[in-house]
Amino acid sequence: MENELSGKTCVACHGGMPVLEADAVAEMMGQLHGDWALVGKGRKLLRRVTVKGFNAAHHCANVAAWLGEQEGHHPDIRFGWGYCEVEFTTHVVRGLTENDFICAAKFDRILAVA
Repeated sequence: MENELSGKTCVACHGGMPVLEADAVAEMMGQLHGDWALVGKGRKLLRRVTVKGFNAAHHCANVAAWLGEQEGHHPDIRFGWGYCEVEFTTHVVRGLTENDFICAAKFDRILAVA
């Protein structure tokens, strides 16, 4: 699933980054897999992936962690038997930036080929 967002690279986060406005968030949500949801009063992106067993959940978590290292933009990850939750937010600005959507789109792309 290639789109404009998944072709971009994250920029280094800093306190002066602008938090995305609602219209930009809505436009970017349209480029993501339908399982992504806005949570935390719209300040976070969350995707819950359902898998078979613990090893697959662990693998999914490792993929999300690897992606975070590659982009320098690290998600919060929770996993257990049969599920993995990946949550992106830009902690330094306490909200969503383009980096969150870039990483979410790249995660979608990886899962689409897995």
